[in-house]
Amino acid sequence: MAIIYLDATPDVKSMARMAFPGYTGRKFKLDNSGHPVNVTSYWDGGSRDYYSAVNLSTGTRIDVPQNGTPFDGGPVAPDGVTVPAGYVIAQHSIFCGKDMGLTFYVNPETATQFLPAPDVLTEDELNVLVSTTHKNTYGGRTDIRFHKSGLTREAWNTASDALKSRKLLNKAGSLTTSGRNAINTR
Repeated sequence: MAIIYLDATPDVKSMARMAFPGYTGRKFKLDNSGHPVNVTSYWDGGSRDYYSAVNLSTGTRIDVPQNGTPFDGGPVAPDGVTVPAGYVIAQHSIFCGKDMGLTFYVNPETATQFLPAPDVLTEDELNVLVSTTHKNTYGGRTDIRFHKSGLTREAWNTASDALKSRKLLNKAGSLTTSGRNAINTR
């Protein structure tokens, strides 16, 4: 598993405050792939990534300065930085002037404390979740998700109600963070 979307729980917000004290956003992701992280940080066309490393046991933060251009002395580590166990590398992304949230890169050994419990889904529930990721109206047609799912109306409603009660869909029938993670674990 590589990307996991995180809810803004007190633990996640605490981690965000440790990495970036002024961050007030609500978008959080966790990457536990174990791949090296490219910590190149400089403005390019209205976009920039800021990086910070946090020691999980002490809570100390190490900021990564702007780097990556010849004017700054080049990248810190051209091949990327491998995240050691017990540390988190946090990335704050600005894309074309828009805040894209924080991504926490962790070592796969450290990731277990961040991972949510897996959801067990029936085939109908998975079908509804996947269908919910698609556009529902287009070109005058409505309820496209239901029609493409291949389910009966009763099966759709039963699965949808079950997903809403487990908070994988919100009251309006849209995906929640937990629902997005349930799809990605398949």
